[in-house]
Amino acid sequence: MFRKLIVAAVAAVLLATPAEAKRAIRIFTPLEKVAQAEVVITGKVSALEKDTVMAPQFPGGEKVAHKIAVIKIEKGLYGAENVTHIKVGFVPPPPPANPPAPPVRPIPGRGFAVINLTEGQEGLYFLSKHHTGEFYTIHPMLAPLDPKADGYKAQAELVTKATTVLADPMKALKAAKADDRFFAAMVLVAKYRSGSLTGVEMETVKLAADESKLILKALAEGNWKPDPMNPNAPNPFMAFGQLGLTAKDGFKAPQVKPGEDYLTKMKEAYTTWLAGPGKDYQINKLVPKKKK
Repeated sequence: MFRKLIVAAVAAVLLATPAEAKRAIRIFTPLEKVAQAEVVITGKVSALEKDTVMAPQFPGGEKVAHKIAVIKIEKGLYGAENVTHIKVGFVPPPPPANPPAPPVRPIPGRGFAVINLTEGQEGLYFLSKHHTGEFYTIHPMLAPLDPKADGYKAQAELVTKATTVLADPMKALKAAKADDRFFAAMVLVAKYRSGSLTGVEMETVKLAADESKLILKALAEGNWKPDPMNPNAPNPFMAFGQLGLTAKDGFKAPQVKPGEDYLTKMKEAYTTWLAGPGKDYQINKLVPKKKK
């Protein structure tokens, strides 16, 4: 069962760019973890409950024992207003193999990790409500950030900036600086266009026209070249790709000639689309499907 979760997680993060999609797997950045999470907090595991809870790891799965950790919230960055503690369920890893298997060593704060919370563990946590509603969970692709890891401070500052956008999207999209509006647009596109990692069925709804228009405009104003010095920053071209524009939306991909810059031509095509067929376009927001 755990292997199925690994396969599902890996499949969910295949690169979207044509040149790399068939040969590489991209690990979630802290900002993408924000986009996937329902709750973002900093805190410390204050206790591990004695009794386990039997629940499926994903909808339709077999019930397995979940250990329950109680996290004392230091700061609720998103989705945890007026809450001091939160319960997080996880499936403890199996006993070590004999002989022991090589250790898993993910990139600190970014790699796939086996979730095994311990009392006293501090971190920046990305949580999602378990589909039964009994507790929260941490998907292995959303491993917490360790305050002792290299680069934690910069990552935490970026996460805080992103959650500020989510707290008041319209304010962020109307910021005085174009760079701040561009950042807000990329965070919101990632949030609104990210599917579920937990097997919850999703559907699309139209984003409010005024917010959609501001997001699309902010994307057109920004620099689409990714920052090679900051791999944790939002990827502008990925934000465009997440919109999922097709010919049905009036978007026409450019014909890029040898020697021409692909991102520059794509941005030109997007700007042309936005001024024409896309002027009244509303972003399709992914939300959990309503139960009938």
